[in-house]
Amino acid sequence: MLALDRCAPSSAPLLGLCLGLGLCLGLGLGGCGDDSLGDTATASDTATTTGSTSSVSGASSSTSASDTTSGSGTESGTTTTTSSSTEDPTTGEPLCEGSPEILDRDLLKTGEVVAELTIERCSGDRWYFVGASESTLELTLTGTSTSGVAGLVAYPDLNPVEAALEPLSDPLTSADGEPMTLTFEVPRSGEFALDLRPVIPEEGATYELELRCVSGCERETTRFPVLWVHGWTGFENIGPLTYFFGVRDHLEPLGFPMSVAVLDPYNSSEIRGTQLGDQIDETLVEWRARKLDLLGHSQGGIDSRYAISSLGHGAHVSALLTVATPHRGTYIMDLALGLVPGGIEEALAFLLNLLGAVSADAKSDAKASFYSLSETYMEGEFNPQNPDHPDVTYISYTGRTCAAIDFLDPKKMCEDYVDPLILAGYNILKIARGPNDGLVTVDSAKWGDYRGEMIADHIDEVGQIAGITDPDFDHRAWYLARIRDLAAEGH
Repeated sequence: MLALDRCAPSSAPLLGLCLGLGLCLGLGLGGCGDDSLGDTATASDTATTTGSTSSVSGASSSTSASDTTSGSGTESGTTTTTSSSTEDPTTGEPLCEGSPEILDRDLLKTGEVVAELTIERCSGDRWYFVGASESTLELTLTGTSTSGVAGLVAYPDLNPVEAALEPLSDPLTSADGEPMTLTFEVPRSGEFALDLRPVIPEEGATYELELRCVSGCERETTRFPVLWVHGWTGFENIGPLTYFFGVRDHLEPLGFPMSVAVLDPYNSSEIRGTQLGDQIDETLVEWRARKLDLLGHSQGGIDSRYAISSLGHGAHVSALLTVATPHRGTYIMDLALGLVPGGIEEALAFLLNLLGAVSADAKSDAKASFYSLSETYMEGEFNPQNPDHPDVTYISYTGRTCAAIDFLDPKKMCEDYVDPLILAGYNILKIARGPNDGLVTVDSAKWGDYRGEMIADHIDEVGQIAGITDPDFDHRAWYLARIRDLAAEGH
């Protein structure tokens, strides 16, 4: 436990801290015979013993000062008071009652020092910081005012009232310019919250903060966990394969937090998007996070947009990164469904052959997915009904490939040979729509902040088949670079 470096002149400041934090932060309410906190309870012990009387709804975290103290300054919990003044008897200022107003202060970066910060009376600050699993951070808090400031570290999915009941650290308390340091062993990769309150809520406080990494600093993480969303898949006919082949085994040992969605292999984006919505909720709980990032390949990007815009998950998503997603549909689907004139049989045969041997029901679901990925549906229905969410960053990439004959034309700048499995699709799209990856055109894949092409066809983009891709394309290294981009950009 930490010791207060100054003694409160009476029980009132300590009561103020209790009121401000929703628990007493391990501080006794008795006299001041010793600077040490001695046998007082830890924050977690206090949370346990006070949990039955403290609200976790955020509406009110404590009893008002007039209910817990008498006019003569007797200890909390007495019922002999004959007055219920709501003013500080010394200053005449109103006492702070109920939950404090919390100001979100944004992200405290490792190696950063922030100074000359003020918490207004009856208020509190919430900072966020990021740590990688198996690393150790040091937080140094310096209260530069005599009234002092106290803080706790917690998971960011808790509001400040709940966080006070489930802290990840002992309380950190500082006043009079004396720095106090907390050593924090990071329990899981990602974002954490640091809640700060004035020791005396009615007086406010000023302070400085510093965050340092002291061990495991080579570990890496994004701010939010990444949920990987697979696309429309045709690989079941060659046995069970991990969709993003080998990517998880490549990224997780470095520290990156990730989960993988499991959706119907073939179905409409509404059905798959609804399944994804449930898994977004589950991932937030799994990682104790308030937001996540989505990375969707092919139809997975459409499912992600549906979950964000139609199902209201925009507040829970920081960034959506799409890879070869047909945001404007893919002409092959229109052709196969007879929505446009042309070689229906050729297009349909290509798609069903790509599906492999599936049941009649699965083929029915597959045709639902065909329509979901058609230009007719995407341009005419989906895009108007699913506008981008203003708080989500949209990033897109695509692949581009070539048939062998195209390498004879220098103007086509060919670097990748299309996989024979999707050669027919490549030729259909090349003639009708232009450069493509065998299933999705370059133009259709552009959405939001478009960042360029991969040297890959639609199969190579996820490391298939079984990790065998073009020699010039390392899909594991490519995805690591993209996840590092998200980390560097604060997602």
